Amino acid sequence: MNASDPLHVVQDGLTWSMENFSADDEVAVIAFKDVPLVVRPLSKIGDAPINAFKFDYSGESNAGEALLTAINMFKLDYGIERNIIVISNGEIALNDPAATLKSWEDFNACLQQAKWLGIPVYVVKLRYFGAPQNYHSFAHDAKEMPGDYLDLMTTLRTLMFDTFRAPHMELPTGNVTHGKIFCELPIFPTKRLQFSLLSSNPGSAELKSGSDAVDEDFVKIFKLNAPSANTFEFDVNYPQGTGLTLDAVAEVEGTLQTNLRTSVIAKNILEITPVYDDVSREMIFDDDFFDDKTLRVKVDGKIIRSTISDGVIRVELADVGDNVSLEKIFFEDLGIIFVGEDSAQIAVPSGRNYLPWILAVAGVAVILTLSYLLIRKRTLRQKFPAKKNITLKQLVPPALTADKPIRDKNFFYRGELIVSVMKNPNKDYIEPRTFNLFRLSSAEPIDLTAVLQICGIDFDAKDFQGIVFSPSANGVYVENNSDCSLVNVNKNIVKGAYTELYHEDSIDAATPDRSAELIVTYRNSKPT
Repeated sequence: MNASDPLHVVQDGLTWSMENFSADDEVAVIAFKDVPLVVRPLSKIGDAPINAFKFDYSGESNAGEALLTAINMFKLDYGIERNIIVISNGEIALNDPAATLKSWEDFNACLQQAKWLGIPVYVVKLRYFGAPQNYHSFAHDAKEMPGDYLDLMTTLRTLMFDTFRAPHMELPTGNVTHGKIFCELPIFPTKRLQFSLLSSNPGSAELKSGSDAVDEDFVKIFKLNAPSANTFEFDVNYPQGTGLTLDAVAEVEGTLQTNLRTSVIAKNILEITPVYDDVSREMIFDDDFFDDKTLRVKVDGKIIRSTISDGVIRVELADVGDNVSLEKIFFEDLGIIFVGEDSAQIAVPSGRNYLPWILAVAGVAVILTLSYLLIRKRTLRQKFPAKKNITLKQLVPPALTADKPIRDKNFFYRGELIVSVMKNPNKDYIEPRTFNLFRLSSAEPIDLTAVLQICGIDFDAKDFQGIVFSPSANGVYVENNSDCSLVNVNKNIVKGAYTELYHEDSIDAATPDRSAELIVTYRNSKPT
């Protein structure tokens, strides 16, 4: 199933063309001919799951089973954990289970009703092969096929109703907020247009163009017939901290269009969070909010103009000073946060040049970090001096260089490793010890002896049977040693390599003072 290739369904003169399928939404709608179903939207159920679909099918006895099979297949294909809302041409409506869908207009109204409830919608078109009266091929030709089953490969189709979402606004501190929202539709509606403004708090909103409005506490619905423009202005008045979401559905020459302005909003998230003092400062959205993708905000008499282009938000103040390029900008005195997909470029007004302060703070941070690392390195070496009877050598694959010695006393390995250590179980005077695992992940040379001592192991060649290193993508893991400190190493390991550190010679109790030579060997095979 190719979700990027939208299915065009023509029925009673109405063409559906939706795309941009997403498995992240919570609710799906399945259209299934002549299977009356009664379901409720998740928004009316709260957190309670829908455990079953109630249906009454008067035709083939296995139609309901086929439908539930299709639902489960749909959920498996797209990893949807929540149950799916089903809509058929039978007995169903999102807010009135007793209603009956008698026409495609009823079906359209039902889907639009889901939109006004703020429910993201999937439409899954299914074709059921059974008795002839049950055929409903949508864009496909119905074919006589033996048995009652679903041709899942060709008939399980998804159409998603996209939403146009205006920038989410955290409104300024204060009792009420007066502001304007401007939006521009990428199409020119010729028949009908409907806006839905959802808010997290009660408030008021007015569409200046004039419309048939339904004004409730948390949702404002504006309906326009034959609109004469594709730009619209809203006056809003909401309490501080209110989140606003604007959805739009427009019908153009019989085609339902709902993917309005999503490309700009999805790529460029603009959050405006004014932080005010005791003195009230008004935030004004100028009339050209969406003209040329610009925004003007007036704060303390200063006009701030931003341009959104290629994922970058560029902002200019009337009094331009030095430029600062940062990923996220927050100026408390101006009370504005700009967040762009890639970066935000702020032109700081002269007289308030933050660049020297930023550089000074960064310099102090670098100095403190380097000082800490130097002191830590010296402390480790003084506290855990390396044993001189340990010699390390490195053997690498033939494709590289061979027999390349590592620093004596300092085991330096550029890789992400897990180390396991076990005491020699063959010596009866040594208590057998289980594995101790820990991760090495620092940029500085590692003193192997110090590492073992940090983990509570007094390293002596005769005490240990071997040490095994193997690559790991997991987090730090310490077994049977909760007090183990960590020493780190750079990540630069050969993909799929199995690395083993072991005693070259067997340990002989008769020569306890003999130096044990440790060898690091790369093997070009994945660990088991």
